Amino acid sequence: MGCKMVQPFKNMKRIFCLSLCYLLAACGTASQVPTSTATDIAPSATPPPPSTSEPTTTLTVRVFTPVATNTPWIFPSGLSIEEHPLAEQPQIEPLLFNPLDALTQAYVLQKHTSLWDETLPPNEYYSVGWGDLWVMQGNEKLEAVWGPTENGKVIAQVTRNGNVIFSTPIEPPGTTSPFRVLTVYDDHWAFEVAHEKERLQPNTQLVDSFFIGEIFVDGQSLNELQGYDESFGFQILHGRPFYFFKRDGKTGVSYDGQEIALGYDGAWHYGCCSGGALNPRMAQNIIGFFAWRGDQWYYTEIGVFGQP
Repeated sequence: MGCKMVQPFKNMKRIFCLSLCYLLAACGTASQVPTSTATDIAPSATPPPPSTSEPTTTLTVRVFTPVATNTPWIFPSGLSIEEHPLAEQPQIEPLLFNPLDALTQAYVLQKHTSLWDETLPPNEYYSVGWGDLWVMQGNEKLEAVWGPTENGKVIAQVTRNGNVIFSTPIEPPGTTSPFRVLTVYDDHWAFEVAHEKERLQPNTQLVDSFFIGEIFVDGQSLNELQGYDESFGFQILHGRPFYFFKRDGKTGVSYDGQEIALGYDGAWHYGCCSGGALNPRMAQNIIGFFAWRGDQWYYTEIGVFGQP
């Protein structure tokens, strides 16, 4: 009789201990969702040039994921990001947007007027239009030109003093120029092209769904090198390389090798005709653009403010 009672008691004791362990684990301190992250990655803006003896960059950079705020983000590089949430999608013809941060459209657009006056060379940067691009690299002239059609593919080329140094097949977007940027920095050159792509959503009006950008630095595709869905909006910002990228469906920016994961679902670019009013505006030390997260639209300015 006694033996029959001992075994059930042991089983009950074991069940009680296990239940207590599960209860303690469930009641442990919960970790808060981080508002920003930082992850080491390889440099993205200055890939090593092929077939040269120049040393490659070995330092790592940080990836920041800031939280949406009306207070500017200022990074160690000196780069500032000023994001303005909008009441609704901006309108065009004429351009009209309504900031939600107690500021007016006029104030936002005029805040950095002096920086907007410092324009970029028009022969190196195209927003809308057709034509070849060119830039001087020392005493050598680089040009973006049309190459011969190969196997039914349209070819874009970069030449140096008339000699072809780079070729790539492209899908011309038709309604806007495929040649977006040809510029130089340090000992590097950068070439950006716009491709046509299949529409992601048949009824959408977002330019982001119709065109895809690809930036080549010294002939290397940043899309392939960094695993981007696309890269676009390349410019020299305060003397250093800057561009937008989309990876895993999220849009961020890169400045001088540092990726900043802004978490946008898209940023308007490559718009033609009246849609060009929402394209990024670029100057030597500032860029302004429209972007969105879900249904929330933003007007954002990025630049090196208050520095010579």
